[in-house]
This record gives sequence, structure tokens and C-alpha cells, in this order.
Amino acid sequence: MNMIAVDRGHPLLSDLVSSLNKLAILPSDFEGKTKMKGWIAILSKMGVADELTKQRVQQLLFYLESSYNSFMAALPSSGS
Repeated sequence: MNMIAVDRGHPLLSDLVSSLNKLAILPSDFEGKTKMKGWIAILSKMGVADELTKQRVQQLLFYLESSYNSFMAALPSSGS
């Protein structure tokens, strides 16, 4: 993810949260929703041209991967 500027990351995270909210299989307190909403709040407090530090990018990527893994685990299995 080379997009560390707020003006590039904010719309992507907003779209992600919007998509997650549309999925009835996910509870309202689903980790991915809460973590990404938190990141949207962080980005909203920053200036449009501001950029995330390397540490913040690493933290965001960690939460994205963790949320993805939780999402995959929440999907119903087709084998049963």
C-alpha cells in the first residue's frame, strides 16, 4: 500500500466500511468495522495533504490483515 496520503486512504477506507456495513452476516461490532471506523476518524482529523508515518502505515496494514482474516473466518463454509 503505497498510498499513505490522507486524500488517497480516506476514500478507500470509507468504501471498505460501507461495503462491510452492507453484509448482513457480519455483526455490528465486527472487528473490521470498528477498526476501520477508528482509522477513518484518525484520517478525518488530519489534513488532506498529510501523510501517515511509516509506523502508522504498518499499524494500518496490520489491522487490515487482521480484519481480513476475521472476515474470512466469518464467511459460511460451503463444504457443510
